[in-house]
Amino acid sequence: MQERQPKLITTMKKLFLIVAAMFAAVSFSACSDDDDNGGKAPTPEKWVKQIVFRAEWDESWTSTITYDSENRVKKINGLRNDSYEFTYNGNSLTVKGSDRTYTCKLNSYGYVTEVTEDNDEKDGAIYYTLEYDKNGYLQRIEQRYSYNESRKRVSECTWRDGNLIESKLTDYYEDGTDITTVKYSYSKTTTPINIDLFYIDGGYIDVLEPLDLLGFYGRQSAKLPNKADITYSGESESESDDFGVYTLNGDGTVARIDCGSVSYELIY
Repeated sequence: MQERQPKLITTMKKLFLIVAAMFAAVSFSACSDDDDNGGKAPTPEKWVKQIVFRAEWDESWTSTITYDSENRVKKINGLRNDSYEFTYNGNSLTVKGSDRTYTCKLNSYGYVTEVTEDNDEKDGAIYYTLEYDKNGYLQRIEQRYSYNESRKRVSECTWRDGNLIESKLTDYYEDGTDITTVKYSYSKTTTPINIDLFYIDGGYIDVLEPLDLLGFYGRQSAKLPNKADITYSGESESESDDFGVYTLNGDGTVARIDCGSVSYELIY
């Protein structure tokens, strides 16, 4: 998984926007297998403008998301105390953070198919290739390293009824492999917002922040994620991790997520 804070927890041909249809309201048809709403939020009022993080140990940050005149993500400030700027050029996207740059290729729906990560803390570039099914659901991510050609990581995803139900991360080394399998369960709740809450606290797949949170990794699960059961290589028993408790606004949008000692507040 991408090195980052551990888990505490349409058609986009015209615009390479953040994906919105992941948590459609009950009457919203984004979960349909033959309907690809990737990238377009239901209404501008449902777009998340700020994410406020608070922890019991006196850590906090506020992330502000701004959009350009074409309703594409332009900048996200303060995400885990980092900021990212987005530059679009046809089917190419460049995302610049304080210590890393992502150079991306986008498909016709605005999902990333190739990413080169240049990170000041690494010895060289990291390359990602991504595959989707015909409905826009992420199927596979392969990660390779310019500074270690013998190593790669592969994430494979299994979907059912519009929800990601299992991911398998295989880490290939010179002397063997490590496999992490995660099975996911969901609540019965959908919500019409444009942020992928599956990744708000890290997630378990080899993805890059903030591309994951902002929906560049394909269509998102139809329901709000509830729990993850994680099994590591050589271990017969799994460990469980909760995604948190959701508090909803009157219009069905998520107002707050409580994840034990931390919380996230969403402002629209």
